[in-house]
Amino acid sequence: GIATGRPEAVTEAVVKSSQDAVTFAIGMIGICAFWCGLIRILEAAGGLSALQRMVKPVIVRLFPSARKDPETQQNILTNLTADFLGLGNGATPSGIAAVQGLSRLNGDQERASKDICLFLVLNTAALQLMPTTVIAMRAQLGSGSPMDILLPTWITSLGAVIMALLTYRICAGSGVK
Repeated sequence: GIATGRPEAVTEAVVKSSQDAVTFAIGMIGICAFWCGLIRILEAAGGLSALQRMVKPVIVRLFPSARKDPETQQNILTNLTADFLGLGNGATPSGIAAVQGLSRLNGDQERASKDICLFLVLNTAALQLMPTTVIAMRAQLGSGSPMDILLPTWITSLGAVIMALLTYRICAGSGVK
């Protein structure tokens, strides 16, 4: 705009973009608060505990070092459950605690154990049942049907987890460090 002699266009674009960003952020806060409240209700009703009980045998098998530490098991379960429910940022504190617990159990603070690597692979690939953040963004931006992404999300997140696990197994089996 300045190069073409229209600096007012730059100013107008900056002001408009700033207003749009604030409006979007406030809308996202409301939608995220709704989903977080829904998750709290699910948690109070025992739904999260039930989901975690179903997943725990798999977690204990995948992360053998965590068998010795119920707190680390709980952090892994909480993190993967939050990811499963599409609460990516809400999963971060438990993910950090899970890696710290696995690192403590590993005994080597300088190198990541196979359990830590596997956890990070699963955390990054993140099988999702309900991509709440993306649904909230689509709703905020005016999508007529923000939940149309469920089936594609399920397919791609399952594919991502399968490929991530295969890649992990290949790398772990070949001794790649």
